[in-house]
Amino acid sequence: MPKPSPFPAWTYRQSGALPYRWRDDAIEVLLISSRSGKRWVAPKGIVEPGMSPAASAVKETLEEAGVDGAVADTPLGSYRYDKWGGTCEVEVFPLRVKNQFDAWPESGLRRRRWFSVPKAVKQIDNKGLRGLIKKLPDAAVRADAPWPDETPPASPARLVHLFRHAKSSWDNPKLDDFDRPLAARGIRACESMSRYILRGDIHPDRVVCSAAARTVQTLERVLPALGEQAVVNHYRGLYLAGAQAMLNRLRRTDSEANSVMLVAHNPGTQSLALRLIGSGDPDDIARIEAKFPTGALATLVYRGGAWTDLDTGSCELHSFVCPRDIEESL
Repeated sequence: MPKPSPFPAWTYRQSGALPYRWRDDAIEVLLISSRSGKRWVAPKGIVEPGMSPAASAVKETLEEAGVDGAVADTPLGSYRYDKWGGTCEVEVFPLRVKNQFDAWPESGLRRRRWFSVPKAVKQIDNKGLRGLIKKLPDAAVRADAPWPDETPPASPARLVHLFRHAKSSWDNPKLDDFDRPLAARGIRACESMSRYILRGDIHPDRVVCSAAARTVQTLERVLPALGEQAVVNHYRGLYLAGAQAMLNRLRRTDSEANSVMLVAHNPGTQSLALRLIGSGDPDDIARIEAKFPTGALATLVYRGGAWTDLDTGSCELHSFVCPRDIEESL
């Protein structure tokens, strides 16, 4: 029996859509080109934290295909494909297209084309997705059905990423603890976590980092994966800070930021995670209770509104991953 992938839900749980329209009493399906341009695929992506799979599918479809409309509450089903050393499962929702835009976020990366259902089936390599396209006409809303009332989109959930520095070196006993650099093992761990950050589309708006050498070097090594939008600040006060000091720092995050990453030390990072978590996968919570290893990253979903209200039990644990999880999956 193959070993299950240790990647958390962030990596392998995806949702997608089959955008459709009526033309001459028949259904047409909108497909998009893969990034390589060699295949036709359906819009899909990792389920966004704080969003339902259906809502996340709508967001991905707008970004990748440049269309929006009314998404079904019930999925057609799901299909699987291999990626990142594991298996991704994609839940697929019918999406009745209302608006098609001339420009969209990935218009420079992808082409899009409308196909009849039989022709769309022939364009798709994945057997599971082909089967879902065949089911689409039975699930599609009729052409003369009224459009649902439009409701304003829900405010996006805020994300808190708690990142403990990677393994540090004790080779030079004369160095002050504040100045200890990363060990070779810590450098390798940063490479693993960078791969995970890229795969998980983790792009915090703000990064708050302890000024100690090992935290600064950890951040420097993963910063390219975090993206250019991140505003970085270093604080000496976070060096070996406790949970309350870290929480106070997070509460001062500016209101325009929807996500923040804290790069700091233990035991404060572990204590803060356990303090903030009010719900989540019991197994992952138990892992954090047992140990928050060097290089580990916990992602929490915060729906409480203002950062100043961040407090005990106000977050849901979305994922918890350690460098070893990534290394064992490769």
